[in-house]
Amino acid sequence: MTDAPIYLETSGEIAVLVINRPEKRNALNREAWEAIPRLVRDVASDSRVKVLLLRGATPEAFASGADIGEFAEVYATVNSARHYHEVILRTAFEAITALEKPTIALIRGICFGGGCALALTCDLRYADTSARFSIPPAKLGLAYSLREAKRLVDLVGPSKAKEILFSGRVVDAPEALEIGLLTRLFQPGHLERETFALAEELCRLSQYSIHAIKRIVGVIADGAADDNELTRGLVLGAFGSPDYQEGRDAFLEKRPPRFTYR
Repeated sequence: MTDAPIYLETSGEIAVLVINRPEKRNALNREAWEAIPRLVRDVASDSRVKVLLLRGATPEAFASGADIGEFAEVYATVNSARHYHEVILRTAFEAITALEKPTIALIRGICFGGGCALALTCDLRYADTSARFSIPPAKLGLAYSLREAKRLVDLVGPSKAKEILFSGRVVDAPEALEIGLLTRLFQPGHLERETFALAEELCRLSQYSIHAIKRIVGVIADGAADDNELTRGLVLGAFGSPDYQEGRDAFLEKRPPRFTYR
């Protein structure tokens, strides 16, 4: 065990980023935010790892938000607030969104504020029925940055995003699934098994395809409506990759493919 507020576990081709402050319902303190980019770099540089999961250390919470006990310090002045938002938080969020490998948030219990913002940086959000979501800036006199708000808007649409941010109300797991905040919803006891099953399946598939799809969807989310040089290169580059040759041969030979791209 470790006392670190966030740490990385790696098992085979799957890495798990664990938010580890159970006494604070896994609230993210400055030390945790600052550790995220370093830990994600470790995942990016490890050629064995194909998928990153994010989870809370306890079933009671994924993360209850940024640690409000630090607000008097980090928001003491406009300059300290700017540094906290534009350097510490943004660097943590962008580290996850920029990772080429697929990311999955495994969510149980409370997923509030900064914890919800962290989950939104992931490609997929899998939860069980205990999950609850809230983003309460209006209850704290705060405002969300454009990038953080955009991730919510992209998932649930402008009107629902406004309702969530205006009211700070708690959204239960079935509603979160209905409005698009969640990708999949499971009964308690099934979440971990199903999430790891998906991660293992992703590990068996073509990593060239998964990385390319992630980048192309990102370009679409940024507003593109047609191919550009990057997306054309990804599409055409597939035909010269060993994964395409292996996938084609395996299909013709009626056997499972053995992809090698990392």
